[in-house]
Amino acid sequence: MDLEYLLTEKGIALGQAIALWVDKKIKRVQWTNEQIDNWFGKRSVKEIIQNGTTCFMNPCLDLTLVSSYVLTQNNIKNNLVIEEHLPTKEFNFNRLHFALDFLDETGKYFLNYEQENKAYVCVGEYSGRKDIPQAKIIKISGALIKPDKSLYENLKESLEKLFNGFSTGYSLEKNLQRLKEDNKAENYFRYKKNFGENFIINYLS
Repeated sequence: MDLEYLLTEKGIALGQAIALWVDKKIKRVQWTNEQIDNWFGKRSVKEIIQNGTTCFMNPCLDLTLVSSYVLTQNNIKNNLVIEEHLPTKEFNFNRLHFALDFLDETGKYFLNYEQENKAYVCVGEYSGRKDIPQAKIIKISGALIKPDKSLYENLKESLEKLFNGFSTGYSLEKNLQRLKEDNKAENYFRYKKNFGENFIINYLS
């Protein structure tokens, strides 16, 4: 990994460096519906990095897993944050969002690949979105996530009680079905036109 330079960065600058590295390594592209079925939420960190792509829709899990792995490899404490959202007018099923808390000698920060191509690096801990109802939020040490296993395998193997008690109504199948319904060329072209190829990184202190 060409990440030695990260050890010299701290705080907000460290979060920026992680986001920029992930931006180069993991491209947001239009997957086929078959790839959505086979890959979405089902790959290990190593598989994500080796493949080098994630779906342009709902990429936060893949991007956050890779970011957590980078921090863990550099001995920087971090927590994977899993936030469950209740149904809204636009989405009639529970959804999950993923973000990342990290800690160094300068304090606590979080990295959030919020939506589209927007990434936020902020002071403090991630507490969830305020504009939609939240069912629950949990945080898992990045050190517990094995890079050769999917998130589900990691949770089931190491944190079975936590995982089974977490979701109040999340359905991967419903998420996959909605992704495939929205997986149209015009949506992908609109995404690229509006947000470009690279992250728009925002900083909040």
